[in-house]
Amino acid sequence: MVKQQIMKNPHKVLPQLMAAVVGSWGYFCMGTVRGWGSPGLPSLNRTLDFEMNEDDFKWISAMPMCSSFFGALIISIPMQYLGRKKALMGHYFFYIFGSLILGLTYFGKHKAMLYVGRLLQGLGVGCTTPACQIYVSECSSPSIRGRLGSITASSLALGIWVAYIIGAFVEWHVLAFIFTVLPCIFLLWTCAMPETPIWLLTHGHEDDGRKALQELRGKNTNVDAEMSRMKDHHEKSASINGPIRFKDLMKGPILKPFGITLGLMFFQQATGINAVVFWTVSIFQWAGSSIDSRYATIIVGAIHLLCCIGSGFLVDRFGRRVLLLGSSAVTSISLAAMGVFFYFQRIWGEADATLHLGWLPLVSLMVFMAAYSCGLSNVPFIVMGELFPTRYRTFLGTISSSFNLIVTLIVVRFFPDMLTGLGKDVTFFVFTGCTLTCIVFVYFLLPETKGKTLEDMEQLFSNNVPKVKKIPDEEDEEAVPEVSTQLVTISNGQCGLVGHNILPTTEEIENDEVFATF
Repeated sequence: MVKQQIMKNPHKVLPQLMAAVVGSWGYFCMGTVRGWGSPGLPSLNRTLDFEMNEDDFKWISAMPMCSSFFGALIISIPMQYLGRKKALMGHYFFYIFGSLILGLTYFGKHKAMLYVGRLLQGLGVGCTTPACQIYVSECSSPSIRGRLGSITASSLALGIWVAYIIGAFVEWHVLAFIFTVLPCIFLLWTCAMPETPIWLLTHGHEDDGRKALQELRGKNTNVDAEMSRMKDHHEKSASINGPIRFKDLMKGPILKPFGITLGLMFFQQATGINAVVFWTVSIFQWAGSSIDSRYATIIVGAIHLLCCIGSGFLVDRFGRRVLLLGSSAVTSISLAAMGVFFYFQRIWGEADATLHLGWLPLVSLMVFMAAYSCGLSNVPFIVMGELFPTRYRTFLGTISSSFNLIVTLIVVRFFPDMLTGLGKDVTFFVFTGCTLTCIVFVYFLLPETKGKTLEDMEQLFSNNVPKVKKIPDEEDEEAVPEVSTQLVTISNGQCGLVGHNILPTTEEIENDEVFATF
């Protein structure tokens, strides 16, 4: 655990922990964008003094998802040519100006300002995942990278929760102005952090890379061996790069993991998670809950945050399949419970349903958030990085993430239309059906990736009997693997996101302990 690592080697872990926290603040901003709509749109509707119609509210809620796709493409250029740190700093400007324009709509009184503000926020959302995730990953030691990487999911949940809390007491434009200030603070904080050693090394700044690595590992840590292995592996990886051909993508070892990943991305969003996040306050209002919708939303957000924090310690303990199966099962039960409530509300009437089952919406959404956060929230993205062959990981990862954003847009945009056309009960039953289908999908198609190297996964889909690299014990301070980066050319000479490989230690290589029987 990270706590145990800190107790044993605080001088090594604390600088990396600080880098992970600072690098994850972009996810906090993403959470505020998602969370703003839940208290913000009802507040806007309540105080509206300029022309807007029902469709405008739907599109303003979904607008960040529309533009986030382009943000994910835009950020790859500064990440490659300017560095991870500068890209991380620059992406905060989308949040700053987006929230500022959103707040100024109160004075400008024109819906176009809302669209522009949410569009800019969406560009920031699209930039956040690659910019923050890669910065955190490249600054962290492999032995604690998984747990430090989970800070991003916790930051996202924290941002949503903060939006719920503040939004319960202030109007929509004040909430937007508050979220203008916070990214400014994060921007200044990021200025004090180092660039990632890997980016510096791969761009010919070896001395600066060594200094950055020394800063991140602690001033008394010997980084010579780690630096040497990073250099050697980067040179070997760079020598095998080549153009990606379409016919290669149609081969089984690539098409199978790609199809599984797309399925996981679809089912993650088909639970309706972002519809719930964007419309939490409205859902409680529709349910006629006996608890104030603002406070119920805060409770749900708190459950989401706590479970996201806890989930970081479960992935490597129980495995990917177990978490996904358990998370999907409990999530489907909670969604079905919401559907049952709205069914009886339609049959009995709102008053009787609230009298007898008024507690059910809050309990159902609490269980939903808890179950979703413990598996469906983060495991699909972890699996995405493990299933794809190294050479295609960047390209296919970008497509999979973009597909996830497209499904998110569809769910968030058309959730109100589903409520109107199908009814509230049927809508939640549809989400239930999708989540139950996810259980079948995972059980029959998803292999367990816990404890397997990236090379093992490539061999698995190639239907060969593989040899397995030994995974060093994360508590073993003498066997800490190192990270390397492979830049994959996508098109027109532009590099995409970064894939990571875990390298064996020098001792393992010298003692010929790399391979074990599968």
